[in-house]
Amino acid sequence: MRSPIFITMLIIMFALAGCGGQTVSSEFETINESLIVGSADSGAPMGMPPAAAERGMADAATAQEIGAPLPSGERLVIKNGSLSLQVEQVSEVEAHIRTLAEQQGGYIVSISTSGSEENLSSSITLRVPENRFDETLTAIEGLALKIFSRSVSGDDVTEEFVDLESRLRTLEATQDRLLELLTRAEDVEAALQVNYALRDIQSEIEQIMGRMKYLQQSAAMSTLFVDLRPVPPPPTIVEEGQWQPLRVAQTALRDLVIFGQGLLNFGIVLLIWSPLWLPLLLIVRWGWGRLRSRPRKAPAAKATAGTPTGQGE
Repeated sequence: MRSPIFITMLIIMFALAGCGGQTVSSEFETINESLIVGSADSGAPMGMPPAAAERGMADAATAQEIGAPLPSGERLVIKNGSLSLQVEQVSEVEAHIRTLAEQQGGYIVSISTSGSEENLSSSITLRVPENRFDETLTAIEGLALKIFSRSVSGDDVTEEFVDLESRLRTLEATQDRLLELLTRAEDVEAALQVNYALRDIQSEIEQIMGRMKYLQQSAAMSTLFVDLRPVPPPPTIVEEGQWQPLRVAQTALRDLVIFGQGLLNFGIVLLIWSPLWLPLLLIVRWGWGRLRSRPRKAPAAKATAGTPTGQGE
């Protein structure tokens, strides 16, 4: 499926090819003659600056180099790998992976670390040539005490690359045809229309070339993600800093002092308020004594009144 810009360019191209250059009006004759003279002197197509013409030819040559067809049966695959490892010394293994990436003709993309000392962990992203991907993966696995996870994936972009090749060839052919029409344009309007068409075609060619270059580079250099984790320390009976008997004794003594201060404060408050509560306490105590003494006398009086005279003797 062709883009709208491409269809528009084809319409302009065939319209110019069928109609040829039209006779310019009198007001454009002077401009047209100057353009023809400039074109004859520079050797560039009419209406197109020499630098622009050379750039167009250079872009076409670069496109042919980047868009070279894939050999028969060859696939364009972007490889990615991921490893999660447990290692004895994270910093040492990290340095070793740096060296290994350079030896394999690759490079480190990013490194992020977290924690410190025994709890240090690291995440590394590196890129190596596709033909040394498996070798690098095996070498990094050999640095681990334990492999938590391992994954390898591939993204086949052959179909997309072939489609881009086809579009690039078509655009290049269109560009060549427009350049030819530009040399045969007989008026300014026709030259300007062809120039506009060439500009859009070259922009689309550059986009396709950029995408093809990205796919080729991604397939040539595989990406590997490595997660390094330290060996967990052995469990301890008493964690350092967890049991502090001196602090416990200090806390208990502080609580005792606070309790004693509370009692003393309470006694001071009672002493100051004694003129109020002491008389009340004495009255309550006197009344309570009176109440307790009455029930004892009443039964004794009843017992004396109910005893017969004879029995008493």
